[in-house]
Amino acid sequence: MENKRIWSDEETNAFVGFMEEFVVDGQRADCGQFKPGTFEKLALKMLEAFPGCTLTAKHYKNKHKRLKEKYQYAADMLACSGFGWNHDKQCVEVDSKDVLDAWMKAHPTKFYSPGKPFPLFHRLEGIFGRDRATGAAAVSGFDAEEQVNEETEDTAVGFDESDMSPYPDNGGGPAMQGQASQSETADQRKNAQLIADAIVGVNEKWKVVEKLTQLGFGDDEVVRAILKFTESPNVYAHFWGLSDSQMIGLVRSII
Repeated sequence: MENKRIWSDEETNAFVGFMEEFVVDGQRADCGQFKPGTFEKLALKMLEAFPGCTLTAKHYKNKHKRLKEKYQYAADMLACSGFGWNHDKQCVEVDSKDVLDAWMKAHPTKFYSPGKPFPLFHRLEGIFGRDRATGAAAVSGFDAEEQVNEETEDTAVGFDESDMSPYPDNGGGPAMQGQASQSETADQRKNAQLIADAIVGVNEKWKVVEKLTQLGFGDDEVVRAILKFTESPNVYAHFWGLSDSQMIGLVRSII
């Protein structure tokens, strides 16, 4: 589990809250999926809420997929005889081991275990309920190309999995790795804070959203550029030393 990052309940709840906002704002297409560019906007929202966060739009897309599969799995259980919802414990309950064994035989890929607290279930219903598949298609598993080197384990309080995301791998021995990791984490937080300040215009120089808009970039392009700047703070630092035409060329090259 080295070089992995665990999502906190606070981050997961915030992520679900932002998805709820986007559903209300009409960011879902007719097919029930989020519209193009939505995950980039979700990443920007999360960066604003958690300035030290280093996750990308791909991580959030993967998190969305996991939550959807977990919700669908639990919802399909509740649609079958022998399963019910315990409001006090906020979980799915099953009448007997025989019922559960029969279910697991028909659904060998487990995304949720009865008895595990699932307090997000009804909130996720508002996000995924309208396009919920049923039967085997609802738990078809992950698409390999959409994975971003994440792992799960059944230990997080209130969730069936702890979400893992990769941290950069540092060379050297254990002591050097620890020192490098602390230094790198501090730098990441500092750079992320600078980007967050740029988004809200804390410093006149750092009004990057306003500048990118003046240069003619659309909303989706602005979001992608900011996320790239977050990942590559050195590129962002050079951005402000360029002429307008050079800024446009740089941004075009990274998005």
